[in-house]
Amino acid sequence: MGNRLKILFLSNRSPLPIIDGHTRRTYNILKGLAESHNVHFVSLYEIQDELDAENVQQLESFCEKVEFYPAPSKRFCFQMLVRLLRSLISADPYTIWRHYSSAYYNRVKQHITTGNYDIVHCDNLPVAYTVRHIKSVYRSITDHDVSYLKCARMAIESKNILLKAFLIYEALKLRNLEKQVLRLFDLGIVVSDIDKSKLLEICPEGNLLVIENGVDTTTFIPGKDADIDNNSIVWIGGFNHFSNESAVHYFLTDIYPEIKMKLPDIRFNVIGNGLSKRLDKLITTDSSICYLGFVDDPLPYIQKSAIFIVPIISGSGTRLKLLEAMSAGKATVTTAVGCEGIEGFDGIHFVIANQPKDFASAVVNLINDLNYRHKLELNARLLMVNQYDWKSITIKLVNAYSSIVAK
Repeated sequence: MGNRLKILFLSNRSPLPIIDGHTRRTYNILKGLAESHNVHFVSLYEIQDELDAENVQQLESFCEKVEFYPAPSKRFCFQMLVRLLRSLISADPYTIWRHYSSAYYNRVKQHITTGNYDIVHCDNLPVAYTVRHIKSVYRSITDHDVSYLKCARMAIESKNILLKAFLIYEALKLRNLEKQVLRLFDLGIVVSDIDKSKLLEICPEGNLLVIENGVDTTTFIPGKDADIDNNSIVWIGGFNHFSNESAVHYFLTDIYPEIKMKLPDIRFNVIGNGLSKRLDKLITTDSSICYLGFVDDPLPYIQKSAIFIVPIISGSGTRLKLLEAMSAGKATVTTAVGCEGIEGFDGIHFVIANQPKDFASAVVNLINDLNYRHKLELNARLLMVNQYDWKSITIKLVNAYSSIVAK
């Protein structure tokens, strides 16, 4: 291709180790951009594993430069309390104060002043504070989900009055922040047409480009039919995310008992770190549930299970774990929220069930009907290969940047 662009890529954490959908997307987008352009990666870090020599060397193998600065601690402490209180009297939401680092801010400012970059890209909303008032360089930002809507849905689900009030207040400020950032930045990158339409409602003048979430279809491949446990279902997703925790709680309390009545031999594998107390109580008292915690490679567990479930009832964005399961040729039962942003069809690529009894019936039907299950498996795999492979998705962003700078 033509001239290589100089890109400053900003993030609130390293994409390595890959621990969730966010880090997986960041890694693939970062690597894809670095194959065609000169990328300088400057990031906060939260855990020591992010500074592991092997992880840093891997990033340095395709990025021109890599820099890290410590993020504020996630642990409850005096500094966290100060940030929380500051957010209550600030126009900015807590998500900004939660990631605010003066050292990081000053370093980014220094880079922009002296680095002669073509593009500065913010990988997510929490680091937008570093460049939102700088107009001397082309700025883009990825809004991984509609943050204000995700927070509002959490408020609806919350039973704690004080937490509900805080989340409503936070959602209002997030809405204002997203509107402000999308108006100020030259380009907003979103993961789906649904997210794009929702954000255009609050910021009609925003310049938004859809760059979908993707999957490595050469890695996430179907397993052997002989290895599948035809009486098993699987969930994958860390419970530090409220939407994941509430999804599995909803499944275990409202859906799973109905499934067990019709399928007494069913087994449920639960994968994800950060198990909450209320989930731990439900899981440890049920011998049909196997809690595996965090696993380095989820693929074998996806391949061995008959059904992949996504009972998400809050949040927004596109679930990369669903894309990975579909790429592995797995039949999936999901809610409408769980498959938001994926260009698939109910009954063809997955089954959508928004009511507990419908969700339970869908799982039971797929366990019992092998022909229907195989149809969903084949269609899911083909959709991922044809539309959601990371290579074709990153090329779309590379071409967009090239044409933007050329203009």
